[in-house]
Amino acid sequence: MKRPLPPLLLLILLGTAGAQEWTRFHGPDGRGVSAAKESAFPATFGEKDWAWKKELPGPGISSPVLWGSRLFLTCEGPESGERFVLALDAATGKELWRVADTFTVHGKHQFNSFASSTPCVDADHVYLAWSSGGTMKVLALTHEGKPAWNKDLGAYQEDHGSGASPVLAGGVLVVVKDHVGPDSFIAGLKPSDGSTIWKHERQSTRTPFATPSVIRRPDGAEAVLLPGNPKALTCLNAADGKLLWEVENPSPGDRPVASPVVAGDICYMSVGQGGIGKSCVAVDVTAAKPEIVWQVRKGIPYVPTAVGDGKLLYLLGDGGILTCVKAEDGSVVYTERVFSDKAYSSPVLTGGKLYCVGRSGKVAVVQAGETFKKLGGADLGEDTDSTPAIANGRLFFRTRTQLMCLPAEVARP
Repeated sequence: MKRPLPPLLLLILLGTAGAQEWTRFHGPDGRGVSAAKESAFPATFGEKDWAWKKELPGPGISSPVLWGSRLFLTCEGPESGERFVLALDAATGKELWRVADTFTVHGKHQFNSFASSTPCVDADHVYLAWSSGGTMKVLALTHEGKPAWNKDLGAYQEDHGSGASPVLAGGVLVVVKDHVGPDSFIAGLKPSDGSTIWKHERQSTRTPFATPSVIRRPDGAEAVLLPGNPKALTCLNAADGKLLWEVENPSPGDRPVASPVVAGDICYMSVGQGGIGKSCVAVDVTAAKPEIVWQVRKGIPYVPTAVGDGKLLYLLGDGGILTCVKAEDGSVVYTERVFSDKAYSSPVLTGGKLYCVGRSGKVAVVQAGETFKKLGGADLGEDTDSTPAIANGRLFFRTRTQLMCLPAEVARP
Protein backbone atom coordinates (compact mmCIF):
# COMPACT_ATOMS: atom_id res chain seq x y z
CA MET A 1 0.00 0.00 0.00
CA LYS A 2 1.17 3.52 -0.70
CA ARG A 3 0.62 6.93 0.80
CA PRO A 4 1.57 10.52 -0.14
CA LEU A 5 5.05 11.71 0.76
CA PRO A 6 5.27 13.01 4.35
CA PRO A 7 6.14 16.72 4.71
CA LEU A 8 9.70 16.10 5.95
CA LEU A 9 10.58 13.83 3.03
CA LEU A 10 8.96 16.28 0.62
CA LEU A 11 11.18 19.05 1.98
CA ILE A 12 14.23 16.82 1.48
CA LEU A 13 13.17 16.23 -2.12
CA LEU A 14 12.72 19.95 -2.68
CA GLY A 15 16.21 20.60 -1.39
CA THR A 16 17.66 17.85 -3.56
CA ALA A 17 15.90 18.82 -6.75
CA GLY A 18 16.14 22.57 -6.37
CA ALA A 19 13.03 24.61 -5.71
CA GLN A 20 12.59 25.60 -9.35
CA GLU A 21 12.46 22.34 -11.25
CA TRP A 22 10.14 22.77 -14.21
CA THR A 23 10.27 26.32 -15.55
CA ARG A 24 9.90 25.74 -19.30
CA PHE A 25 8.61 23.29 -21.92
CA HIS A 26 9.88 19.73 -21.32
CA GLY A 27 11.57 20.66 -18.06
CA PRO A 28 15.16 21.61 -17.19
CA ASP A 29 17.05 22.63 -20.35
CA GLY A 30 14.34 20.87 -22.37
CA ARG A 31 15.61 17.41 -21.39
CA GLY A 32 12.33 16.00 -20.07
CA VAL A 33 14.05 14.46 -17.05
CA SER A 34 13.05 15.24 -13.48
CA ALA A 35 15.96 16.24 -11.27
CA ALA A 36 14.19 14.73 -8.24
CA LYS A 37 15.34 11.15 -8.77
CA GLU A 38 14.04 10.18 -5.34
CA SER A 39 10.45 10.98 -6.31
CA ALA A 40 8.44 7.79 -6.71
CA PHE A 41 5.24 8.24 -8.67
CA PRO A 42 2.89 5.28 -9.04
CA ALA A 43 2.96 3.23 -12.22
CA THR A 44 -0.78 2.62 -12.08
CA PHE A 45 -3.18 5.28 -10.87
CA GLY A 46 -6.80 6.31 -11.11
CA GLU A 47 -9.46 8.67 -9.83
CA LYS A 48 -8.71 8.06 -6.14
CA ASP A 49 -5.03 8.93 -6.56
CA TRP A 50 -5.33 12.54 -7.73
CA ALA A 51 -4.35 15.19 -5.18
CA TRP A 52 -6.65 17.53 -7.10
CA LYS A 53 -8.29 18.17 -10.46
CA LYS A 54 -9.02 21.61 -11.87
CA GLU A 55 -11.51 22.51 -14.59
CA LEU A 56 -9.92 24.98 -17.03
CA PRO A 57 -11.81 27.87 -18.66
CA GLY A 58 -10.97 26.58 -22.13
CA PRO A 59 -8.88 24.16 -24.20
CA GLY A 60 -5.18 24.28 -24.96
CA ILE A 61 -2.14 22.08 -25.50
CA SER A 62 0.54 24.06 -23.66
CA SER A 63 2.23 22.53 -20.62
CA PRO A 64 2.29 23.79 -17.03
CA VAL A 65 5.41 25.50 -15.65
CA LEU A 66 6.20 26.04 -11.99
CA TRP A 67 8.06 28.42 -9.70
CA GLY A 68 7.99 27.62 -6.01
CA SER A 69 4.41 26.97 -4.96
CA ARG A 70 2.87 28.49 -8.09
CA LEU A 71 1.87 26.82 -11.33
CA PHE A 72 1.31 28.80 -14.54
CA LEU A 73 -0.67 27.64 -17.56
CA THR A 74 -2.34 29.03 -20.68
CA CYS A 75 -5.64 28.13 -22.32
CA GLU A 76 -8.11 29.44 -24.85
CA GLY A 77 -11.21 31.19 -23.58
CA PRO A 78 -14.84 30.36 -24.27
CA GLU A 79 -15.10 33.29 -26.69
CA SER A 80 -13.36 33.49 -30.07
CA GLY A 81 -10.20 35.60 -29.90
CA GLU A 82 -9.81 35.14 -26.14
CA ARG A 83 -7.18 33.26 -24.16
CA PHE A 84 -6.00 33.21 -20.56
CA VAL A 85 -2.88 32.95 -18.46
CA LEU A 86 -3.68 31.19 -15.18
CA ALA A 87 -1.82 30.97 -11.89
CA LEU A 88 -2.71 28.12 -9.52
CA ASP A 89 -1.55 26.97 -6.13
CA ALA A 90 0.42 23.85 -7.09
CA ALA A 91 -0.46 22.06 -3.84
CA THR A 92 -4.23 22.56 -3.97
CA GLY A 93 -5.15 23.59 -7.52
CA LYS A 94 -6.77 26.78 -6.23
CA GLU A 95 -6.87 29.51 -8.88
CA LEU A 96 -4.88 32.53 -7.72
CA TRP A 97 -5.52 34.74 -10.73
CA ARG A 98 -6.25 34.76 -14.43
CA VAL A 99 -5.29 37.33 -17.04
CA ALA A 100 -7.18 37.59 -20.32
CA ASP A 101 -5.36 38.20 -23.59
CA THR A 102 -7.32 39.13 -26.69
CA PHE A 103 -5.94 38.18 -30.09
CA THR A 104 -6.85 38.14 -33.75
CA VAL A 105 -7.91 34.67 -34.88
CA HIS A 106 -5.80 33.31 -37.73
CA GLY A 107 -5.27 30.12 -39.69
CA LYS A 108 -3.76 27.10 -37.94
CA HIS A 109 -3.44 23.35 -38.25
CA GLN A 110 -6.55 21.47 -37.15
CA PHE A 111 -4.61 19.91 -34.25
CA ASN A 112 -2.87 23.12 -33.21
CA SER A 113 -4.25 25.53 -30.61
CA PHE A 114 -4.17 29.25 -29.95
CA ALA A 115 -2.70 28.21 -26.56
CA SER A 116 0.01 25.83 -27.74
CA SER A 117 3.17 27.67 -26.69
CA THR A 118 4.30 26.87 -23.13
CA PRO A 119 5.31 29.82 -20.90
CA CYS A 120 8.66 30.06 -19.15
CA VAL A 121 9.17 31.55 -15.71
CA ASP A 122 11.88 33.01 -13.48
CA ALA A 123 11.91 34.71 -10.07
CA ASP A 124 10.32 37.88 -11.45
CA HIS A 125 8.07 37.12 -14.40
CA VAL A 126 6.07 34.67 -16.46
CA TYR A 127 6.92 35.01 -20.17
CA LEU A 128 4.72 34.13 -23.14
CA ALA A 129 5.24 34.19 -26.90
CA TRP A 130 2.36 33.53 -29.27
CA SER A 131 0.82 34.63 -32.53
CA SER A 132 -2.05 37.03 -33.10
CA GLY A 133 -3.32 37.53 -36.61
CA GLY A 134 -0.26 37.78 -38.80
CA THR A 135 2.13 38.87 -36.05
CA MET A 136 4.12 37.38 -33.18
CA LYS A 137 4.03 38.99 -29.76
CA VAL A 138 5.83 38.47 -26.46
CA LEU A 139 4.61 39.55 -23.04
CA ALA A 140 5.67 39.32 -19.43
CA LEU A 141 3.52 39.21 -16.30
CA THR A 142 4.56 39.39 -12.68
CA HIS A 143 3.88 36.41 -10.44
CA GLU A 144 0.84 38.35 -9.23
CA GLY A 145 -0.55 38.63 -12.77
CA LYS A 146 0.31 42.30 -13.34
CA PRO A 147 1.46 43.29 -16.86
CA ALA A 148 5.21 44.00 -16.90
CA TRP A 149 5.80 44.58 -20.61
CA ASN A 150 4.75 43.44 -24.06
CA LYS A 151 6.52 43.50 -27.41
CA ASP A 152 5.42 43.09 -31.01
CA LEU A 153 8.00 41.06 -32.95
CA GLY A 154 6.40 41.82 -36.30
CA ALA A 155 4.98 39.68 -39.07
CA TYR A 156 4.68 35.92 -38.61
CA GLN A 157 3.68 33.94 -41.68
CA GLU A 158 2.63 30.29 -41.23
CA ASP A 159 -0.64 28.57 -42.16
CA HIS A 160 -0.25 26.03 -39.33
CA GLY A 161 -0.09 28.68 -36.60
CA SER A 162 2.69 28.97 -34.02
CA GLY A 163 4.08 26.64 -31.38
CA ALA A 164 7.69 27.34 -30.35
CA SER A 165 7.99 28.26 -26.66
CA PRO A 166 10.26 30.92 -25.12
CA VAL A 167 13.20 29.88 -22.92
CA LEU A 168 15.56 31.60 -20.50
CA ALA A 169 19.31 31.11 -20.89
CA GLY A 170 22.39 33.16 -20.08
CA GLY A 171 20.28 35.84 -18.42
CA VAL A 172 18.36 36.37 -21.66
CA LEU A 173 14.82 35.54 -22.80
CA VAL A 174 15.18 33.66 -26.09
CA VAL A 175 12.19 33.81 -28.44
CA VAL A 176 11.78 32.15 -31.83
CA LYS A 177 10.15 33.97 -34.74
CA ASP A 178 11.51 31.58 -37.33
CA HIS A 179 9.12 31.30 -40.27
CA VAL A 180 8.85 31.19 -44.07
CA GLY A 181 8.04 34.88 -44.41
CA PRO A 182 10.37 37.89 -44.39
CA ASP A 183 12.14 39.11 -41.23
CA SER A 184 12.64 35.62 -39.81
CA PHE A 185 14.84 35.52 -36.71
CA ILE A 186 15.64 34.30 -33.21
CA ALA A 187 15.94 37.10 -30.63
CA GLY A 188 17.41 37.56 -27.19
CA LEU A 189 15.37 39.97 -25.07
CA LYS A 190 16.11 41.61 -21.73
CA PRO A 191 13.80 39.85 -19.25
CA SER A 192 13.16 42.98 -17.20
CA ASP A 193 11.74 45.15 -19.98
CA GLY A 194 11.66 43.19 -23.27
CA SER A 195 14.27 45.33 -25.01
CA THR A 196 16.23 43.56 -27.73
CA ILE A 197 19.74 42.45 -26.74
CA TRP A 198 20.50 40.53 -29.92
CA LYS A 199 18.87 39.23 -33.06
CA HIS A 200 20.02 36.30 -35.20
CA GLU A 201 18.46 36.38 -38.63
CA ARG A 202 17.66 32.97 -40.08
CA GLN A 203 15.45 32.34 -43.08
CA SER A 204 13.62 29.01 -43.05
CA THR A 205 12.37 27.15 -46.09
CA ARG A 206 9.82 25.39 -43.87
CA THR A 207 8.69 26.85 -40.54
CA PRO A 208 10.07 24.96 -37.51
CA PHE A 209 7.89 24.57 -34.42
CA ALA A 210 10.64 23.37 -32.08
CA THR A 211 11.57 24.99 -28.75
CA PRO A 212 15.30 25.62 -28.12
CA SER A 213 17.35 23.43 -25.80
CA VAL A 214 20.06 24.77 -23.51
CA ILE A 215 23.61 23.51 -22.99
CA ARG A 216 26.49 24.70 -20.80
CA ARG A 217 29.84 25.24 -22.45
CA PRO A 218 33.17 24.35 -20.81
CA ASP A 219 33.59 27.97 -19.68
CA GLY A 220 30.21 27.84 -17.92
CA ALA A 221 28.40 30.03 -20.45
CA GLU A 222 25.01 28.87 -21.67
CA ALA A 223 24.18 28.31 -25.32
CA VAL A 224 20.91 27.56 -27.09
CA LEU A 225 20.38 24.89 -29.72
CA LEU A 226 17.79 25.60 -32.40
CA PRO A 227 16.81 23.14 -35.15
CA GLY A 228 15.64 24.51 -38.45
CA ASN A 229 15.61 24.20 -42.19
CA PRO A 230 17.85 24.25 -44.18
CA LYS A 231 20.23 24.20 -41.18
CA ALA A 232 19.73 21.09 -39.05
CA LEU A 233 21.02 22.72 -35.87
CA THR A 234 22.18 26.22 -34.96
CA CYS A 235 24.10 26.91 -31.74
CA LEU A 236 24.08 30.47 -30.39
CA ASN A 237 25.76 31.93 -27.33
CA ALA A 238 22.77 32.83 -25.17
CA ALA A 239 24.16 36.04 -23.69
CA ASP A 240 25.01 37.85 -26.95
CA GLY A 241 23.56 35.72 -29.78
CA LYS A 242 26.96 34.99 -31.32
CA LEU A 243 26.82 32.13 -33.82
CA LEU A 244 29.02 29.34 -32.46
CA TRP A 245 28.37 26.66 -35.08
CA GLU A 246 25.81 25.16 -37.43
CA VAL A 247 25.19 21.69 -38.83
CA GLU A 248 23.69 21.14 -42.26
CA ASN A 249 20.34 19.36 -42.51
CA PRO A 250 20.72 15.93 -44.18
CA SER A 251 16.96 15.98 -44.90
CA PRO A 252 16.48 19.48 -46.39
CA GLY A 253 12.86 18.85 -47.33
CA ASP A 254 11.82 18.08 -43.76
CA ARG A 255 11.00 20.35 -40.83
CA PRO A 256 11.54 20.08 -37.05
CA VAL A 257 8.35 19.99 -35.00
CA ALA A 258 9.79 18.02 -32.08
CA SER A 259 12.30 19.96 -29.99
CA PRO A 260 15.97 18.99 -29.71
CA VAL A 261 16.97 17.17 -26.54
CA VAL A 262 20.43 16.90 -25.00
CA ALA A 263 21.60 13.87 -23.02
CA GLY A 264 25.25 13.64 -22.05
CA ASP A 265 27.35 15.23 -24.80
CA ILE A 266 24.89 14.54 -27.61
CA CYS A 267 21.99 16.58 -28.99
CA TYR A 268 19.25 14.55 -30.65
CA MET A 269 16.71 16.03 -33.03
CA SER A 270 14.10 14.62 -35.34
CA VAL A 271 12.51 16.02 -38.49
CA GLY A 272 9.71 14.99 -40.81
CA GLN A 273 6.82 16.15 -42.93
CA GLY A 274 3.20 15.33 -43.59
CA GLY A 275 2.70 14.17 -40.01
CA ILE A 276 5.43 11.52 -40.30
CA GLY A 277 8.85 11.50 -38.62
CA LYS A 278 11.54 10.84 -41.21
CA SER A 279 14.92 11.12 -39.52
CA CYS A 280 16.61 11.47 -36.12
CA VAL A 281 20.19 12.71 -36.00
CA ALA A 282 22.71 12.86 -33.17
CA VAL A 283 25.21 15.72 -32.94
CA ASP A 284 28.20 15.75 -30.57
CA VAL A 285 27.97 19.25 -29.11
CA THR A 286 31.40 19.00 -27.42
CA ALA A 287 33.37 18.40 -30.61
CA ALA A 288 35.67 21.12 -31.91
CA LYS A 289 33.61 21.05 -35.09
CA PRO A 290 30.22 19.52 -34.21
CA GLU A 291 28.82 17.17 -36.82
CA ILE A 292 26.26 14.41 -37.15
CA VAL A 293 27.62 11.22 -35.56
CA TRP A 294 24.68 8.97 -36.43
CA GLN A 295 21.28 9.00 -38.05
CA VAL A 296 18.27 6.66 -37.87
CA ARG A 297 15.23 6.66 -40.12
CA LYS A 298 12.79 4.23 -38.49
CA GLY A 299 10.54 4.73 -35.47
CA ILE A 300 11.01 8.51 -35.59
CA PRO A 301 8.59 10.93 -33.90
CA TYR A 302 7.34 13.95 -35.83
CA VAL A 303 5.66 15.83 -32.95
CA PRO A 304 6.79 14.24 -29.62
CA THR A 305 10.19 15.29 -28.29
CA ALA A 306 12.53 12.45 -27.30
CA VAL A 307 13.95 11.86 -23.83
CA GLY A 308 17.28 10.28 -22.90
CA ASP A 309 19.46 9.38 -19.93
CA GLY A 310 22.88 9.57 -21.61
CA LYS A 311 22.98 5.84 -22.39
CA LEU A 312 19.60 5.28 -23.99
CA LEU A 313 17.31 7.49 -26.05
CA TYR A 314 13.55 6.93 -26.03
CA LEU A 315 11.54 7.96 -29.10
CA LEU A 316 7.76 7.95 -28.82
CA GLY A 317 6.43 7.89 -32.36
CA ASP A 318 3.25 9.70 -33.34
CA GLY A 319 1.68 6.32 -34.07
CA GLY A 320 2.03 5.12 -30.45
CA ILE A 321 5.20 3.04 -30.86
CA LEU A 322 8.09 3.48 -28.42
CA THR A 323 11.58 2.93 -29.84
CA CYS A 324 14.64 2.71 -27.60
CA VAL A 325 18.06 3.23 -29.19
CA LYS A 326 21.58 3.31 -27.81
CA ALA A 327 22.73 6.88 -27.40
CA GLU A 328 26.26 6.16 -28.62
CA ASP A 329 25.41 4.81 -32.07
CA GLY A 330 21.63 4.82 -32.61
CA SER A 331 21.37 1.03 -32.72
CA VAL A 332 17.85 -0.15 -31.88
CA VAL A 333 17.39 -1.82 -28.50
CA TYR A 334 13.66 -2.43 -28.82
CA THR A 335 10.54 -1.26 -30.61
CA GLU A 336 7.20 -1.79 -28.84
CA ARG A 337 3.68 -0.47 -29.22
CA VAL A 338 2.43 1.35 -26.11
CA PHE A 339 -0.76 2.91 -27.55
CA SER A 340 -3.36 1.84 -30.06
CA ASP A 341 -3.86 5.49 -31.00
CA LYS A 342 -1.59 8.44 -31.77
CA ALA A 343 0.63 10.44 -29.43
CA TYR A 344 1.66 14.10 -29.69
CA SER A 345 2.65 14.58 -26.04
CA SER A 346 6.37 14.23 -25.24
CA PRO A 347 7.44 11.53 -22.76
CA VAL A 348 9.07 12.47 -19.45
CA LEU A 349 11.47 10.44 -17.32
CA THR A 350 11.37 10.31 -13.53
CA GLY A 351 12.34 7.73 -10.92
CA GLY A 352 13.39 5.17 -13.53
CA LYS A 353 10.02 5.34 -15.28
CA LEU A 354 8.89 6.79 -18.60
CA TYR A 355 5.48 8.44 -18.58
CA CYS A 356 4.01 8.45 -22.09
CA VAL A 357 0.64 10.00 -22.92
CA GLY A 358 -1.52 9.23 -25.96
CA ARG A 359 -3.94 11.57 -27.70
CA SER A 360 -6.98 9.78 -26.25
CA GLY A 361 -5.72 10.37 -22.70
CA LYS A 362 -4.25 6.91 -22.13
CA VAL A 363 -1.04 6.91 -20.08
CA ALA A 364 1.58 4.17 -20.48
CA VAL A 365 4.26 3.83 -17.80
CA VAL A 366 7.36 2.00 -19.02
CA GLN A 367 10.44 0.91 -17.11
CA ALA A 368 13.56 2.76 -18.22
CA GLY A 369 16.33 0.46 -19.40
CA GLU A 370 17.28 -1.91 -22.19
CA THR A 371 14.50 -4.38 -21.44
CA PHE A 372 11.01 -3.24 -22.38
CA LYS A 373 8.58 -3.61 -19.49
CA LYS A 374 5.25 -1.85 -19.27
CA LEU A 375 4.73 -1.21 -15.57
CA GLY A 376 1.21 0.18 -15.69
CA GLY A 377 -0.81 3.09 -16.89
CA ALA A 378 -3.91 5.20 -16.47
CA ASP A 379 -6.76 6.82 -18.36
CA LEU A 380 -7.04 10.60 -18.05
CA GLY A 381 -10.57 10.38 -19.41
CA GLU A 382 -10.17 13.04 -22.09
CA ASP A 383 -8.13 13.88 -25.18
CA THR A 384 -4.76 15.55 -24.67
CA ASP A 385 -1.72 16.69 -26.63
CA SER A 386 0.00 18.33 -23.66
CA THR A 387 3.34 17.22 -22.19
CA PRO A 388 3.37 16.41 -18.43
CA ALA A 389 5.30 18.53 -15.93
CA ILE A 390 7.10 17.40 -12.76
CA ALA A 391 8.02 19.57 -9.78
CA ASN A 392 8.22 19.40 -6.00
CA GLY A 393 6.99 15.82 -5.68
CA ARG A 394 4.05 16.32 -8.03
CA LEU A 395 3.33 15.09 -11.55
CA PHE A 396 0.92 17.23 -13.57
CA PHE A 397 -1.19 16.09 -16.52
CA ARG A 398 -3.18 18.50 -18.66
CA THR A 399 -6.12 17.35 -20.80
CA ARG A 400 -8.21 19.45 -23.14
CA THR A 401 -10.27 20.96 -20.30
CA GLN A 402 -8.65 19.81 -17.04
CA LEU A 403 -5.41 19.93 -15.08
CA MET A 404 -4.62 17.03 -12.74
CA CYS A 405 -2.04 16.62 -9.98
CA LEU A 406 -0.58 13.23 -9.04
CA PRO A 407 1.46 13.24 -5.80
CA ALA A 408 4.62 11.21 -5.32
CA GLU A 409 4.28 8.23 -3.03
CA VAL A 410 6.42 6.03 -0.79
CA ALA A 411 5.76 2.48 0.35
CA ARG A 412 4.40 1.95 3.84
CA PRO A 413 6.87 0.36 6.27
